Amino acid sequence: MPDYMRGGEPFYFAGNRVGCLLIHGFTGTPYEMRELGQRLAAQGYTVLGPALAGHATILSDLLPTRWTDWHTSVTTAYDQLRAKCNTIFPIGLSLGGLLCLHLAAHRPVTGVVAVSTPFSIENSLIPFFRLFPFLYNLIPFVKKNPKNNDTVDPNVCVHHPEYSGNPTRAAASLIFDFLPHLRNDLRDILVPTLLIQSHGDRVIPANSMDELYAHIGSHDKDKVWLDRSGHLVLEDYSKEIAFTRILQFIQAHTQVHSAIHSK
Repeated sequence: MPDYMRGGEPFYFAGNRVGCLLIHGFTGTPYEMRELGQRLAAQGYTVLGPALAGHATILSDLLPTRWTDWHTSVTTAYDQLRAKCNTIFPIGLSLGGLLCLHLAAHRPVTGVVAVSTPFSIENSLIPFFRLFPFLYNLIPFVKKNPKNNDTVDPNVCVHHPEYSGNPTRAAASLIFDFLPHLRNDLRDILVPTLLIQSHGDRVIPANSMDELYAHIGSHDKDKVWLDRSGHLVLEDYSKEIAFTRILQFIQAHTQVHSAIHSK
């Protein structure tokens, strides 16, 4: 078993035949999904929160990974949950949201939830790495600025485990490879979709949720805007609103799914 960061370990809560697959973000850990997982488990659902490839250990483990490795982590976890559950709801934060949307375009799921999920990523360094690929070797990671807090609540960062830097080549795989690939798949998402974003998110472009909503193929889709939160919505001041909307979404579509299959 990998030597996970304290607090960043994967988690599993056994429950009924409704499965919730919780996927964390880039350079994050399952910790950022754990409280939501506990709420879902309290409702009787089966919950699995895996660690993506290269995550939740040490930064050097993340350097060689690419989006296909993270995708494999998600599909492996999906298969594990599918063996125990009839109904699957992928729920992801940021990169995790992207991976859940991708999963919904390719695997049978009942509904999908994407929280703080980028449609694009803006960074002043991106053009330089696109023009000069050798920079990945010279600058394997960019140290995070602790002043760029991802939350409004200052207490969140005290307990939140994550890497201290962004690996440039892995980030490039996300930006240059995965995002364009996913945009082509969004029209193939035909299941109910819930999108959640905060007005205070300084990590992703402000138009991300609107762009995702416009491109997703499902006619059953909803947007939820939050206040008093940064990027880490599921840990910040507005988390209770997010938890409530996610629970309502799962309950509503589980009932619809059960009604259809009981006929």
